[in-house]
Parts: sequence; C-alpha cells; structure tokens
Amino acid sequence: MVGYVRMEKGLRNSRVVCFLIGFGVIFAWGIGAVHLFDLDELYFAEITREMIRTGCYGQVTFNFEPLYEKPPLFFWLQAASMHLWGVNEIGARFPNWVCGLLTLATVYYIGTHYKGRWFGLVWMCLYATAFLPHFYFKSAIIDPFFNYFLLLAIYCLSRAATLSKGGWYSCAGLSIGCALLAKGPMALIIPLATLSLSYTWFKGNVVQLKLLVLTIFVAVVALSCWLIPEIWVYGWTFITEFWAYHLLLYHQPVATHAQPWYYHYLVLCFGCFPSSLFAIYFLKANRWLQNHYFAANMQALLAVVLLIFTLVGTKIVHYSSMAYFPITFFAADFFYQRAYHRKYSYLGYWFGAIGLAIGGALAFMPWIMRHKHVWVTLIKSQVIRDALTLSVLWNYWDSLPGLVYIIGIGIAYYFLLRLRLVPFMGTFMGTNMCALALFLIRVAPKIEAYTQKEMVAFCKACKGKALYLRTVGFKSAAPLFYADQPKILQQPDIAWLLEGAIDKPCLFILYKSDKSFLAAYPSVKHIKDAGCFSFYKRLPKSFVPIQHCGRN
Repeated sequence: MVGYVRMEKGLRNSRVVCFLIGFGVIFAWGIGAVHLFDLDELYFAEITREMIRTGCYGQVTFNFEPLYEKPPLFFWLQAASMHLWGVNEIGARFPNWVCGLLTLATVYYIGTHYKGRWFGLVWMCLYATAFLPHFYFKSAIIDPFFNYFLLLAIYCLSRAATLSKGGWYSCAGLSIGCALLAKGPMALIIPLATLSLSYTWFKGNVVQLKLLVLTIFVAVVALSCWLIPEIWVYGWTFITEFWAYHLLLYHQPVATHAQPWYYHYLVLCFGCFPSSLFAIYFLKANRWLQNHYFAANMQALLAVVLLIFTLVGTKIVHYSSMAYFPITFFAADFFYQRAYHRKYSYLGYWFGAIGLAIGGALAFMPWIMRHKHVWVTLIKSQVIRDALTLSVLWNYWDSLPGLVYIIGIGIAYYFLLRLRLVPFMGTFMGTNMCALALFLIRVAPKIEAYTQKEMVAFCKACKGKALYLRTVGFKSAAPLFYADQPKILQQPDIAWLLEGAIDKPCLFILYKSDKSFLAAYPSVKHIKDAGCFSFYKRLPKSFVPIQHCGRN
C-alpha cells in the first residue's frame, strides 16, 4: 500500500514536471525574435553590459556614470546570463525565463499546501497562460524577480503565523532582502501594508510583532551585504539620490506615464483575462476572506497594490504586476470550488463579450494598419504620425492570432455553458498560449518596425567604429547597447559635439519632428529619415570620408 502511494505521488510529480518543461519551451519561444525595447529592457541591459565591460559589479552605472535609481541584484543575474549567452537579447532575457519556471514551481508548491495538488496545478496553469505574466517571462525587466521574492515573503509570513516557527520568519526576511536588492523600498512597504490590512479583518493566528522584527532584521542584513560596501567606498550618495528619485517618481508622473487613476484596473482586467473575470466573481461572492490566513493576505495584497499604484503619480504597466498572483489565485479558487453554476450564466456572457473584443481587436489590426490613411490624421502626437509613415507590409495572415483567439473563446464558451470544467479551462488556456505565440511571430516584429527598428539598425551598423553616437531630444539606451560604444558624452557636452573641435565623426539621432533643433548648425548634415527618426552627422575638419555606417 505504501509503495502504491509513493508510485502515485511520483506519477503526479512527473506530470507537474512535464507541465513545467512544456511551459519552459513556450516561454523560450521567440525570446530573441525582437530587439530589446526601450526604455526598460534596453536600459537594464545596458547597465549590465557596462558591468561586464568595466568588471565593476559593485556599483550600478549607466553611460559609465553612477546610477542611483536601482539596486544591483537583477543586473548580477543578467550579467551571469550574458557571460553564458553573450551580450544580446537572449542573454538579457534568459534570467526571466528561469524566473518563470521558478515562479510556476513555487506557485504549484504553495497551492498544493493551500488546498491540494489540483488547486496548485490550476493556479500554476492560470498564471502561466495569462497574457501579461506570460510576456514578462520573455522580457528583460526586473519585476518578475521582484514579484517572486515578494510572493515568497508573504507565503513564509503566512506559514510562520500558523506554525509559530522562527525559521519561516527568517526565510521571509531573506526574501524581502532579495526584493530590496532587486528594486527598492516597495519590497518592504508592500508586505507590511498587506499584513496590516489583513490584520483588520482576519480572525485567527496572525504574524507576531516581535517575530516580524526578526524578519525586518534579516532583510536589512541581506541588503547590507551590498549597501555597506557601497557606502564604505562611495559614501552616502546612493542613499540620498535613491530616495530623492523614488519620492519624485511616486509624487509626480514621469513624462509619457501620466495615466488616469483607473489605468491599472484596465491593465489587470485585460492583461490577466479571463482570470480577472473569475477572480472578481469569486471575491464578490466571498467578501472578506477569514477562513485561511494566506488567502486573507492575498486579498489584502491585491487591495494594497491597487491602492498604492492608483495613488502613485507615475503609472507604468508593470507597476501593478504583483497583482497577477492574487488575481490568478482567486480565479483558481473559483474553479476549485466549482463556484459557477446556472445562476452565474451571465458570467458566460461577460467571458464571451470580453474575449470577442480582444480577439476582434487582434483580428482587425492588420486591416486597420493597411488603411491607416483613414485615421492617422486623428492622432495628435507628431512622433506617432511620423512613425506610421514607415512602410510596413501587413497582410491578412497577420489576423491569425485574433482569429485563433475568437475560435478558441467560442469553443470555451460552449463548454462553459455546459458546465464542463476541464475542457473549458484547457480550451481557454491553450487559446491564450496559441494566440500569444502567433502574436510574437506575426505582429510583434511589425510593431517594433514602427517604434525602434530603424534606430536599432542604425546603431548596430555603427558597432566597432570610431565615432560619437548620441540621441538628441529624447532618451534611449540603443546607441550605447547596440553600438557597443564606450562612454558617450553627457548632456553638457552637446554644444561641443555640435560646434567644438571634435576628433572623430559624430552621429545624431532625433525625432523627425525635432529637426529644428539642428537647423542652426550648418556643419551638421542630414543623412536620412526613417519612420519617426532623422539621422545626422558632423565630421571633424581633418576627416577623410569613408563609407557611412548608416547607409546600406
């Protein structure tokens, strides 16, 4: 009997491993298909490139100058990846592929301890197949690791409260310390705010204050392993500049990131569809959760993330990404309890309507782009209008992601109306993954063509050449990363580049709408326009012309 139980457990574990291998293959699909995107992906990858180039891993730099916006943990992980895969897109994104598998395995483990293997498997699959979490594991941004460490911290604190063992508090402290090293103060604010909120309604064991102090102490010790040497060598500059930057970020919006207060609600609704829909119905039916401390903390976590980033001035898609965990968690609980039945039939209408809206938008995108002359004049931004003048070949095969999504949602809707749980879940999960894979193949490269491909191609053509290369009027890490340039001159040197006695050719990239910036400098010559970009050059007086790196 014991042998049979062990064999059955091994078979179940092997199924989970097969799921993880399958998701690993899917996450790896298209990981290097498009260039790193400005700003975050390129920005972080350039920081890592400079670490590798200088051999200085203790201090974060950008343009070979100290940067006080981010701690270094993610860049250390990315540097290890680039040593393995090279300084390229795969090297930059591989850490988040690893993080994706770690996250899914951890979600399964937590779910198994919460309500059993079925719940753990459902939560893992829902998280892996939701739009935004799926994309994040193909990216080169910090947030997947930051979110992973915070999930571990909240789970460990929840376990510590029920088991009353100090080891769980230490694990939570170590997780918070790693999150602090990955991104900063939100790693401490979010868990403490979550515990405080859940304390107001949960009736049962809660985190003990004296042991919570132990958690914070361990987190501070973990952070100090890097921070104390930083202060010892460079002084208190990092602390003062870091806090000044984050206070500014939270109080007022950064340019292009001033969004309405409901921005994150829309992002989470569509980015985690259909889990967001099922989570809303589950929470509506259960109100405040008081039967399990971890579930109460997940509910509090969702409320805290939404509240904080509704109030924060700067609104970026990944700021609310920590909410992906509670949304998919409550969606899994919805299915686990088989909460849907015929009185919830209107849930199917919402599922079908939102699914058709998403699929329709994807399906009609090629037609809209092929007839952009009809609507492009309605766009206020001159930069976007210029970008859309680029000739990008759209064909009706590019509607395939949307058509697959519409068909898949239709089949899933059929199973939902007949209350067939497993076929319904399997259909919409598979539909999400197929649509995402097709989107990466057919659509993502064309979006990149409008946004940055011409600039990246220009920068890559300059790689290894003795010249200056910089942007004018906007910020981009592409000239640094893709041209593999040494230190590029900072803003105070722009006058020297435009008028001074330069010692080698200088190339400028600016938006086409900003051409007037260079009109007063006759020595700066126009090279070409491409999409929303204009490219210029200035040669030193003694320069012997050679074939220009920006021309084919």
